[in-house]
Amino acid sequence: MNQKNNILSVGWLSTGNGEGSLGLLKQGVDLHNEKKISIKYVFSNREFGEKKGSDNFIKFVKKNKIEMITFSSKEYKSQKQSHWKELRNSFDEVVLSKISRYKTDIIIAAGYMLFSPVICNHFKILNLHPALPNGPNGTWKNVIKSLILSQSKSSGISIHLMTPDLDDGPNISFCEFHIKNKRNIGLWEKINEQYEDIETSTLFFEIRKKIISHEKALLKKTLEKISNGEIDINKNNLVDLSKEVNQIL
Repeated sequence: MNQKNNILSVGWLSTGNGEGSLGLLKQGVDLHNEKKISIKYVFSNREFGEKKGSDNFIKFVKKNKIEMITFSSKEYKSQKQSHWKELRNSFDEVVLSKISRYKTDIIIAAGYMLFSPVICNHFKILNLHPALPNGPNGTWKNVIKSLILSQSKSSGISIHLMTPDLDDGPNISFCEFHIKNKRNIGLWEKINEQYEDIETSTLFFEIRKKIISHEKALLKKTLEKISNGEIDINKNNLVDLSKEVNQIL
């Protein structure tokens, strides 16, 4: 894909759960308004009125005059009265029918709380993961716990192509940053004494804050470079954007 002469057409998947999801979308909207990319739609698996966070997210999309598509996974599960594992593919089929009429080069999954095994067979989906390519798998909470328990000195963010195997697609870009230093060594020592309190610890929230800021910067840099042709997602070239990301934070 060569985007040097064309504006990158983007679809956006997000649950829109909170400030993290909204912050990521704002990076995309900035590029959209600068005409560096064109966001054709934003999809959320929540309807307006379900949660305050997703309501604010939906309002932001509409305020920026971008097509907003909603389809509640919670309501779908309630109507079908079945386990989510059994509904995962059928829900995806419905979502696919709603987004397929939009022509896009890629789809961004940013703060999307659902895995998309069907959709990723039809579109190229870029997914953010809150760890380095060789780092811990799982949710951001599990990642942070793993980092703390393993006494990791550094971590990062990676962006990969989604495949039917969760967190197993080829990596596109990443950035690395330090999470353990002289300034916060006291927080690490305190955790050593009370492992059961990791999720409520100051260290946990400090690492989370760093993840959020680096996610936003990495996503924006990666989209810029895909749009101008510096990154080709069809090639297995992993790009280290640590220097560029850390320079702007």
